[in-house]
Amino acid sequence: MKFDIVGVGNALVDETFYVDKQFVDSTDLFFNQFKAITFEEQELILSNLPPDQIAEVVCGGSTTNSLAAAANYGSKCAHICQLGEDERGKQYEQDLEKNSIYVVNKFHHESHRTGRCLVFITPNSERTMGTYLGASEMLEFSMDFMDVVNNSKILFTEGYQFTSDQNFKAFLSVLENTDPNVQLALSLSDPFVVSNFKSRFEDVFSKRIVDYVFCNKEEAIAMAGENFVEGLGRISKNFVVTDGANSSVISEEGSISEIEAHAVKAIDSNGAGDIYAGSVLHKIVQGKNFRKACEFGNFASSIIVQEKSPRLSVEGYKNLQEQFEHL
Repeated sequence: MKFDIVGVGNALVDETFYVDKQFVDSTDLFFNQFKAITFEEQELILSNLPPDQIAEVVCGGSTTNSLAAAANYGSKCAHICQLGEDERGKQYEQDLEKNSIYVVNKFHHESHRTGRCLVFITPNSERTMGTYLGASEMLEFSMDFMDVVNNSKILFTEGYQFTSDQNFKAFLSVLENTDPNVQLALSLSDPFVVSNFKSRFEDVFSKRIVDYVFCNKEEAIAMAGENFVEGLGRISKNFVVTDGANSSVISEEGSISEIEAHAVKAIDSNGAGDIYAGSVLHKIVQGKNFRKACEFGNFASSIIVQEKSPRLSVEGYKNLQEQFEHL
């Protein structure tokens, strides 16, 4: 079976809450960033929520969100991730199938819960995450994965995958067994992740140059310093650096340009980078050049930030494509 994009990423059930900054400050989470915490720490945070708070539950994870976008646009996508043998795991697998994403890894852990990410959105659309990785950080490499990877056009992963010793080891095994003709795409994910696991990123870069890097300005600076254009150019053939409502910097085979952001009223930035990456990769699969693909990613991210969800409905992705074609 041949695929366009195969992703390796954390499988997390997102539970999103809309709170004020004072509540986030009352926790030990890193404001507007990611922090790995235990299931028990999650439960303690939840116990202190105002009684009227009800979670919006979505099967998420950065790579999964990107694959969901690409698959709903029409790309053939597969996912290598680790689930637990529990209700969240069953829910997650059903969600992948609903979004036409082939499930590569059929093994489910019995001793680890499926991962859960608590997402707290504050009024300025900042996103603070307290994540229990659970089973998602216990991925075990199998050579069976490689039949799927080496029959795909693009291998895609996220920086979050590098925060777990076992996941990182599994990803390196995948990378080392990947045909050089399969392109490599990487989302840096989070400035905290880049800063604290930089040596792991560098380990990946030492093995091969990345074809496509996706990041925001904070992540770019954490990875390559203030002169990130030059630094990112040494590790990737093509990259895009987004900057919220400001223009994005695009590098296509060393040619630098900018894309102006669409002026919209953002209410939730959760998933903006994910849909950007998935949209770009879909257009690349269709044969578009990197800049043209980024124009689509730029438009897609402007749509998702107006939604209270990191994903659109199946119909929503189709509508997004139609809107873009009529711009």
